[in-house]
Amino acid sequence: MTPSTPAAHLAGIIDLLCRTVAAQIKGGRLAGPLIILIWSRLRRLGTRFAALDARVQAGTLRATAAARRRAAPRAARPRPPPVLPRRFAWLIRLVPESAAGASQLQYLLAGPEMAALVAAAPQAGRILRPLCHMLGLRPPAILALPPPDRRAAPACPAGADPARPIPPPPEPPPRPKAPTPAPPITLRACGPPGCTA
Repeated sequence: MTPSTPAAHLAGIIDLLCRTVAAQIKGGRLAGPLIILIWSRLRRLGTRFAALDARVQAGTLRATAAARRRAAPRAARPRPPPVLPRRFAWLIRLVPESAAGASQLQYLLAGPEMAALVAAAPQAGRILRPLCHMLGLRPPAILALPPPDRRAAPACPAGADPARPIPPPPEPPPRPKAPTPAPPITLRACGPPGCTA
């Protein structure tokens, strides 16, 4: 039976992927700690998407929250050292059997229900784009990142008065001219006039 909502459908895909990854421990194809890391990553993505979908269905997701987060500058946070692969389609490379989940995710992203959900909650792209990346899927148009706002005014330097215009930068000093070469020296013979010796 086909799941009734995009969240239920995605939960089924995540469950399939987790079972496929966990089965790799029997043949010794993947180490246990790596399987746990992949499994945890998939479960976190599924939990985040389910919580987001619940907020959309309950009407508690504020439409302007995503726009405010895009506009507000983010403080640079140190990234933790990578513990999982980062290459495109890395999960497919490690577990080829996960291709079945990739095809189901591609089908889900092509449906109108998912398009409506992403339109209502653009934050879903932060969950679905990493999932597409690990499964070797190019994100569809509904998951495209918004274009940068080119109309935004540049930020004022710290301590500057925003009402005061910023003076232009000083002009660089003129380049020194190359020295003119001295005229060539002509040697003349010494002696009495008329002497050709």
